[in-house]
Amino acid sequence: MRFKALSDKGNKRSTNEDNFFIKEEINFFMVADGMGGHAAGEVASQVAADYASDFNFDLSSPLDGLSELTYKINQEIINKSQQNPNYSGMGTTFAAVIIQQDKLYYVNLGDSRIYLYNKKEDNLSKISKDHSLVADLIRRGEISEAEAFNHPKKNIVTQALGLETDLDLDKGEIRISDNEFLLLCTDGLTDMIRKNEIESVFKKTQKVDQIAEQLLKKALSSGGLDNVTLIVADFNEK
Repeated sequence: MRFKALSDKGNKRSTNEDNFFIKEEINFFMVADGMGGHAAGEVASQVAADYASDFNFDLSSPLDGLSELTYKINQEIINKSQQNPNYSGMGTTFAAVIIQQDKLYYVNLGDSRIYLYNKKEDNLSKISKDHSLVADLIRRGEISEAEAFNHPKKNIVTQALGLETDLDLDKGEIRISDNEFLLLCTDGLTDMIRKNEIESVFKKTQKVDQIAEQLLKKALSSGGLDNVTLIVADFNEK
């Protein structure tokens, strides 16, 4: 498997509150988008990356391991928030996967996203479920996907790590094939680039380094209003 990860503070932000972590030996990938004042968002997303780097996964049950990791990160962020008043209210989105043989196991909280792109079908599919205000509006049929892209409240998340002990985790497993790419990203990418534009990048290049670089370039040239973090992986490429 070949992969490429990129992270950029964007054109408008002074700091980068995104983080990512990859554990290549078990095909673990994660992105986190922090939130909160006094640089606390950066702390929250860094907690997620640090905790993941030290976590001992039980690969006999990857989904249980991902869930356990998520809850432990959540509690660790809450603990730090309680210990330091500057960190009060900090949180982070969290999207993570483990790939074992022909299965992808995933967990998601917030509005970072997990996609699969099928080379043969030229189709980008979002496999994660957003926890956000606009996602709720879409599910209730009150707005369309197109309307959500420019919605004035599209950045409001309804779930994130570090805000409460009860979590409504989006998690699952899906069968994958050699014809697919994985894309994990924070909303700094998807708020700037529509789905069809992301698909066109995959269709034109089909090399992970070029895909990642082109996606970041498009996000920045489209405004780069937020931090941008993305991971692209090719299940077939060595």
